[in-house]
Amino acid sequence: MLIVVGGGLAGLSAAITAARAGLDVTVIEAGTYPRHRVCGEFLSPEAAGYLDQLGVLPALKAQRPISIRRVQITAGNGARWEGNLPGSGLGISRYALDHALAEQARAAGVSVITGTQVKRIDGNLRDGFRVETPTATLHARAVIAAHGKRSALDKALNRAFMRRRQPYIGLKAHFCGDIPPGRVDVHAFPGGYCGISGIEGGRVNVCLLARLDVFQPCASIPAFVAWMAAQNPHLARFFAGAQIESAWLSISQVPFTPKSAVEGDILMAGDAAGMIAPLAGDGMSIALRGGMLAADGIARWCAGEIDAVALKRGYQAAWRREFGGRVRLGRFLQASIFQPPVLAFGLPLMNAVPALGRYFITGTRAAA
Repeated sequence: MLIVVGGGLAGLSAAITAARAGLDVTVIEAGTYPRHRVCGEFLSPEAAGYLDQLGVLPALKAQRPISIRRVQITAGNGARWEGNLPGSGLGISRYALDHALAEQARAAGVSVITGTQVKRIDGNLRDGFRVETPTATLHARAVIAAHGKRSALDKALNRAFMRRRQPYIGLKAHFCGDIPPGRVDVHAFPGGYCGISGIEGGRVNVCLLARLDVFQPCASIPAFVAWMAAQNPHLARFFAGAQIESAWLSISQVPFTPKSAVEGDILMAGDAAGMIAPLAGDGMSIALRGGMLAADGIARWCAGEIDAVALKRGYQAAWRREFGGRVRLGRFLQASIFQPPVLAFGLPLMNAVPALGRYFITGTRAAA
């Protein structure tokens, strides 16, 4: 049996792929479906393609997601740049997306266990694994860990990045507001940026990342949002006419430090393997594709086509080859957008040299 820890995009993508290859798969998810997550809720054209491969795109299109073909970036001094995406992306909530993927996994024969947190994983590919939850111990031949950005499991696995305090917080809520159709906006402010785009049902997703030293002086999330809006005229215009429709969700200590794609004999997938900066808009694509890569490798190992060493080396190499360059470029762009003088110079430069904007868009996503 293959156990997949985490039922987000990477975990469910891995589970569906492995089940289609004939493996007995169990997903263990700490939450339940459907539920909201802190996420930009923008599916890049690449992500939409992977969802089509997984067979879930028709169910998502029935939700009437928003078609998104353009991106805009703005600075606090009012400067802006706008460009085309290399195809049509989709605006859809994680509430709908994760639920559709979970249903597809169940239809593929995957056992999906919800409301259960994995506390510990012991074992290896030679002897098998013991996966401990608060109520049971499960046994598996292989394990894919796709449990997200940061969790108690990372501490139990003694992962290096957990020994460093991370200086970022992420926030997300749904609004009713007036936005240009077919465009995702990224509005910068000192120490962070805020993404705004449409999703199904006529709602607007607002998701932001900020340094903790910028967020903490504010007494509350509404106070911080008011301060943030005052730093960028584009944000001020949106929030002046927008009405919040959901509670704010938050996640602290968001880690952008490098991680290993393999821990011991466990393959890591999605944010558990490494994060691209959210402003790149390709995190969901990387999660979906990473889950597929992990599942493909384990299916080959189970079939006896490769040994355990080749499985681990091949997966690490594939992860670096497909995602490494994008993740590094995303970190560079995020460091730049956090610096108002750099952004105030860079956006006019991108307007003057259109090829530069095209490079940043194509460099943060999969090659065509």
